[in-house]
Amino acid sequence: ISELKNGSAWYVPGGKSTSARIYADVEDYDKLYDYVGKEAIDDYAVETLKRFVGTSCNKIVVEYPYHDKDFLSTYYCYYSQKFRSFPKKCYRLHIMGKDEVYYGYIVLRPTVKGTRLGTTYLSPKPLINEEAYLMLAKYEAHIMDNKCEIKCFPWMRQEVDISVCAHVAAWTILRYYGNKYHNYADTTMGAIAQKIKGDMGRKTPSNGLTPVQIADLFQEYGFSPIIRGGIKEENSKFLDEIMAYIESGIPIVGFISPKQHAVSIVGHGRINYDLLDNPVSVDKLKDEQTGIILHSKLIPSLYVMEDNYFGYRKVSKELPTSTSDVDYNLFEIKFAVVPLYEKMQLVYNEVYERYVSLVESGTMNWEDVKISRIYMTSTNSLKREAGSNKEMCDVLKTIILRLNMSKFVWCIDISGIDNYKNNLTSGRVIIDSTCSTYEKEPWILMHDSSQIKYYDEDTNDNYIVECDIQPYRIYMNNLERI
Repeated sequence: ISELKNGSAWYVPGGKSTSARIYADVEDYDKLYDYVGKEAIDDYAVETLKRFVGTSCNKIVVEYPYHDKDFLSTYYCYYSQKFRSFPKKCYRLHIMGKDEVYYGYIVLRPTVKGTRLGTTYLSPKPLINEEAYLMLAKYEAHIMDNKCEIKCFPWMRQEVDISVCAHVAAWTILRYYGNKYHNYADTTMGAIAQKIKGDMGRKTPSNGLTPVQIADLFQEYGFSPIIRGGIKEENSKFLDEIMAYIESGIPIVGFISPKQHAVSIVGHGRINYDLLDNPVSVDKLKDEQTGIILHSKLIPSLYVMEDNYFGYRKVSKELPTSTSDVDYNLFEIKFAVVPLYEKMQLVYNEVYERYVSLVESGTMNWEDVKISRIYMTSTNSLKREAGSNKEMCDVLKTIILRLNMSKFVWCIDISGIDNYKNNLTSGRVIIDSTCSTYEKEPWILMHDSSQIKYYDEDTNDNYIVECDIQPYRIYMNNLERI
């Protein structure tokens, strides 16, 4: 793409003349009909941009031709077999904000009407106007020979026959992992459609996927997935478990019933600290015997990549209204498929049960009200964060940095009400994630305000260190605050 001298238009060699324009209002999105071929744009695509991107966008640069690997992957295994011919070339819309801030891009593909919004890497900043905590990875785009970076989570609209909502949810997660972590392979939508194991009938046209099929798919890509949910009486516990995996930076495929829909869950909304100001609500939230208040109880919403709407849609615990992002609530999520790393053997429920037993034993001197945040993280990230944590006690920091641990560990950060409001941790438990499910003592380290207990695998012995431990900054590496 090269820029014309007057700066008012863009020219694509071998393609069509396109323009970039400062938008005054959402109706200016109708200008896209003039610069995008009718095979790749329709009212659904334009109205979606108006509704969700809106005036956050100051300029759009239209790129053509663009060869999108996801569309080409479905083209060769699906569209090329049709009597009606489909073009291969896509359009790419580069979305820019004020002062030429690059938000990302949206691919427009030449598919059937209502399915033309393809591979999308778009920052959440123009789409979310309130506090959120999200999983984001870095992606690159090249425009005018300039490399632009985007921090986002992938999104696309389903193509109906070759890919339905569950395909898209799995694709968003696999693309996220494939880009963020070197030990996971990148993939395309066509490859995903081909790898799906048959359930009842043919793969194409797809009638939808089950949680078992999604779990099988994740196994094909090197994960060790678990399926959760399905018990009505334990719906609240189910949401607590989902929140723990989200806090761990692990995206989840959620199945919504009775809508028969699937989404990828990629973050959570603002933390409702106000609940802690009311003694009545505190009494309702905490466990009577242990004084534990799970961090998840203070979070009223999750964020999903929703192919029926757009990226970063908020799903609340409350019943949906006309102003809600989606037409369902959190309690309609009935099943979840969690793509765990193969060495993550100890799951949330087992960690929580052991933590409750530890609190009941009275081994550690934690606060009466224990706001407990349960999450998993890599040992490298935990040590890196400890090394940079200026508030952490030097003795505790040294032990964490020198201690031999499994590649991934479960952590429980424990705070009293005042410390929690100030994003401080006054206690922590570190648990071996590779521990056997029958192991009753999976502890690597635990501490309160006056002592540190830890297990040294090199000496195969337990140690206790007495010291003064002041509250320190909570661990926030897994999610990014928006």
